[in-house]
Amino acid sequence: MEGLLKFLKLIATNKGKVIVMLFSAIVFLFLLFPFDDLSDLISTQVAKITNNSIYLQFERLKLSLFPSMGIKMDKVYVESLHTPALSASELTITPSVAGIIQQMPYGQVNAKGFLKGDISLNMNKGSRSDNGIERTHLEISAKKISLLDLRELANLPLQLKGQLNLQTSAMADLTFQEQPDIEIDLSVKQFELPPSNINTPMGPLTLPDLKLTSLELKGRLAAGRFIIETGSIGKQGDELQGTIKGSINLNIKNGQDGFTHQVGAYSFDIDLTAKKSFQDRATLFLTFIDNFKTPTSDGAQYKFKVSANSTLTPPNIDAAR
Repeated sequence: MEGLLKFLKLIATNKGKVIVMLFSAIVFLFLLFPFDDLSDLISTQVAKITNNSIYLQFERLKLSLFPSMGIKMDKVYVESLHTPALSASELTITPSVAGIIQQMPYGQVNAKGFLKGDISLNMNKGSRSDNGIERTHLEISAKKISLLDLRELANLPLQLKGQLNLQTSAMADLTFQEQPDIEIDLSVKQFELPPSNINTPMGPLTLPDLKLTSLELKGRLAAGRFIIETGSIGKQGDELQGTIKGSINLNIKNGQDGFTHQVGAYSFDIDLTAKKSFQDRATLFLTFIDNFKTPTSDGAQYKFKVSANSTLTPPNIDAAR
């Protein structure tokens, strides 16, 4: 105790020198230290840690102090064995002090120019599950993400176009011993789908070209089941407009090859209004639901229910209740 008091007294006596020393250290660390020279070193270490499965490259590296301490990289480029090349004009990583102490990946990541849009990820300590398993609270926000670029990243079979906006909040066990709880609020502006062919349990299906002002979906994933609370297709004046509600069994697993998902039984109530111009282009597609058609002044309304015990079996299409 006596030694501590002497130390504090020494600081108080020389507080001017201490302040100058701390200020000099901060100036050197944040303004003068040649962080850009660390680019090759960091790239080498990332490749070494990931067994050469990830290659990271960037042009500039600097520390930010305000509003919180973090690392900022410009013109980031990442290559991986498991995904197409990714890039961002700016990447900022702000670790959480509590996360550093607990050796957990808590903090915030912001990426500008990612898939032609901006995305942010917040990760913090979450509440325990009912079984006492520790969980992490994640929040993801995405703005103006290119559907075309996202389609290439996810290797989707359809040539989708549009701008994706997403707000999601999740409470998840990162080892996925239990299924996560996720809330999703998603919208797509200026959606476009060119003529496409997709494989279904009933055989190949030709989809007509389609342009929509917007697509909107709000739902939640809980106990391995994703529930669509509200879903809207198009707006007033679009060739196709409607709503969708329902649910689908969805289990997420973390295996040796990364994250996988298993889709099970589903049931959806669908209400669509199609203009005559879309009907003429989608004759074959609409044949499957022609029994549930009600003519309107400029097209038809289709109200039906689609359900199945598995995505591997043909769906049942019935009249909506």
